[in-house]
Amino acid sequence: MKNIYFILIIFLPIFISAQEKRVYSRGGVRVDNSLVDEKVGDSAKNVNAIFHFKNDTKDFFIKIMNLEGKTYAQGISEHIVLDFNSKKGGDLHRKVEKLTNIKIEDGKFISDQLKASFIYLKEKGSTYGRDKPPIKLMVCSKSKNNISSCRINDDDAEITPEEFPGKYPYTSFVRLGVEDLKNKKPKELNLMKKEIYARYGYRFSDKADADYFFSQNWYEPVVSNKLIELNDLEIDNIAMINLYEGTAEYKDLNKKSYSHIFPLETTSSTLYDKDALKNVKYIKQDSIKGSQCTYTEYNKKGIAVSQQNCMINDYNYVNYFNKDIPIQQINRRNNIYFYYNKNGLLSKTVKLDYDAGSTEEIYYSYDNEENIIKKEIYQNNDYNSTIYYDYDLEGNMVKEYYKDENGKEEMATEYFYDEDKINTGYLKNKETGCNYTYNDTKDIVLDMQCYKIINNKEYVYFKREKKELKTDRAAKYNRITSLKLFECENYKYSLSLTEMSYY
Repeated sequence: MKNIYFILIIFLPIFISAQEKRVYSRGGVRVDNSLVDEKVGDSAKNVNAIFHFKNDTKDFFIKIMNLEGKTYAQGISEHIVLDFNSKKGGDLHRKVEKLTNIKIEDGKFISDQLKASFIYLKEKGSTYGRDKPPIKLMVCSKSKNNISSCRINDDDAEITPEEFPGKYPYTSFVRLGVEDLKNKKPKELNLMKKEIYARYGYRFSDKADADYFFSQNWYEPVVSNKLIELNDLEIDNIAMINLYEGTAEYKDLNKKSYSHIFPLETTSSTLYDKDALKNVKYIKQDSIKGSQCTYTEYNKKGIAVSQQNCMINDYNYVNYFNKDIPIQQINRRNNIYFYYNKNGLLSKTVKLDYDAGSTEEIYYSYDNEENIIKKEIYQNNDYNSTIYYDYDLEGNMVKEYYKDENGKEEMATEYFYDEDKINTGYLKNKETGCNYTYNDTKDIVLDMQCYKIINNKEYVYFKREKKELKTDRAAKYNRITSLKLFECENYKYSLSLTEMSYY
């Protein structure tokens, strides 16, 4: 027995060492292990680079972009087969895969299709101007003897818009907004969109397009367009260009089902008569207790155009539209982009948080009546939560809620309506709720009364006057009222009804 323990003590460290052994190579040449530093740390989180692996017959690239708090990555493999019938003298066989479910953590890159590590390669005889040499990428596989064989990329280049070919290289690198598109002619918008495809070697069926791109020295057509896959940023940019080209159909944004799609501060719950309305000026919140209020102005579609502080004329946000469709919202902290499907229904929003450097993406699903029934929310690259919506037979949204792992409803909010389909209150988690009291024409909430439910009884714990313009979109009274703020003593504010805004 003692002999067995002695053998284990001698050979166990050797066995463990063999398990941990790694062989590094670059361009088919063995690399000294001492030159490889795998402890990259946080610097890998900010990498924007194209990593290049190659052998005798094929090139393989991994393109990684960290933009707006989200990682976009693609795997690209390519080789050329000579074909003298091609205008370029050969056919490029390129396959582009959009890498999904991406994570970058602890110096490692992980996706559904690929696992790799960021490293520093300290090449002999090289002088670096930084504390660390440039970041490389390695892909490892284990042999039968559990020895890891790791290929280190041959070259890498930091990504900049200038390195993308074409007249509008930034369309594959930055998120397009109103300022990028509003002064462009139809031909320019068309070229911006098609260049995104051309950079992947897309074969154009239209002769004018094919002739134009074959005349560009950077264009290399692929054998099959089916092998091309754009990343999410490029898909979003094409959708944004399509809106400006007018290819997205317009849907009635005054439908009640849209009131919970857009961010709360950008959509009006106020009704309008499109034949009578001239302008809507709306104080969103009164300030009887001395808090600051906001002033929101709407266009003729009932969608908020801008919002500012009532007293100091400080803009909180500005919305941009194309053909009455909200495209982009900008404020001091956030930038929100709106994207639509072929039926003109909002399919996705992207919210960029400037302070946190993060991205929130929301995807929308609809029923046959085009009511929003589900919102899936992602924070950066990770799934966050899903919000569900239920409607009654008349199309009133009666409930929004989450679901736990077993499908049970959580954090449900129920909404109540009167005979005129006016939202009269809500109840959260069957525990707390609030009721609204309206004026005679049901344009203005006069007061709000909130309660808690204890042993099936309602106990009021909060009540105050609001004087807030708040009507459901489906109400039968098409009245618009303006509220005007005036200053009282001791820097307190209150609201007074002053004017009607009709033609």
